[in-house]
Amino acid sequence: MKKVLMIGPDRTVQGGVSGVVNNYYKVGLDKKVELKYIGTMVDGSKFTKLIKAITSYLAFRSCLKDYDIVHIHMASDASYYRKSFFIKAAVKAKKKIVIHQHGGDVQNFYGKMTGKKRAKMAALLNKCDAFIVLAPFLYDFFKDIIDNDKLHIIPNSVAAPDFDMDKKDYDNQNILFLGRICKAKGINELVTAAEHLHKKYPDMKLTLGGFFEDEDLKEKCLSHPDYIECPGWIKGSDKDKLLKESSIFILPSYFEGMPLSPIEAMYFGCANCNSAISGTLQIFDSPLMVSGDFADSDNSAMIQDLITSENAFDSVFFNPKDVVSLESALDLLLGSAELRKKIGTCGRKTVDKKYDLNKIVADVCKIYDEIV
Repeated sequence: MKKVLMIGPDRTVQGGVSGVVNNYYKVGLDKKVELKYIGTMVDGSKFTKLIKAITSYLAFRSCLKDYDIVHIHMASDASYYRKSFFIKAAVKAKKKIVIHQHGGDVQNFYGKMTGKKRAKMAALLNKCDAFIVLAPFLYDFFKDIIDNDKLHIIPNSVAAPDFDMDKKDYDNQNILFLGRICKAKGINELVTAAEHLHKKYPDMKLTLGGFFEDEDLKEKCLSHPDYIECPGWIKGSDKDKLLKESSIFILPSYFEGMPLSPIEAMYFGCANCNSAISGTLQIFDSPLMVSGDFADSDNSAMIQDLITSENAFDSVFFNPKDVVSLESALDLLLGSAELRKKIGTCGRKTVDKKYDLNKIVADVCKIYDEIV
């Protein structure tokens, strides 16, 4: 059995990468290989994170000799600099290295580097034996940086409990967001749109499931307790319950690598509503793009055309950083339970077809086989 030493954010961290790792454990990657996981980052103060980085590096060095493969989950910015120490140690120990790139804003991070720093980053990343990206747009970006025979596309996926779509309630107007509550996730535009839409749809409820990273946004979100709820970071059965009870899921981010939350939402039959960014667009098979301003108009005819259309839309998309486009997209979904059901049902078919977690874990193990 192959011995794999895997590193990434601590499995308790509130974020997508730790979610990916936890899903690997749920479907038994640790039964297919001898797996040891070391968390290199935790939530908390800078001092807490520094202590965690140091202790995890020492733990990594102490057991590195006992493993065949080092699998490194990496994002951009601080994550890249932190993981660079682990890569160098693994290279020195002559271990096989898998780099798993998750960073949604890695293009911007790399683009801001000087020529010398870019060359240094490219040289370090090419020390790997396999380089995993989440989506085709990231493959296109890295193919000019990484040796192409090392590149692999393996999407994120979810391990969710059985859910009967016949039990999904599309009559409610519950909207769910899951993630960090910050400007880069489009929360400012979302709350602004919700303030307007609530006047038209008084039964609308927006749940922001996540932790606050911006005090100004916190004040704005908490000022509407009658229709905006902020229960904090949601996980486990509590998250599943919210996904079951929400007919609409929204992710208005400015950038993403390949977010897990829309895939989870599709599994639970939510009608997905997302900003049109590369990392999210490539999750879906048949998105509907909304860019017009019709939130204040009668859009019943448009809704009926979409319901009766032979096109099976699995999501609705709007322009990022655009309140008007976001509001118009939500207005379409809030205006019809039948349309929500059509999009949610189609989304469930997409996730069943494309995001089988057992196959994804098998693909990871295949990479292990190839490089050893």
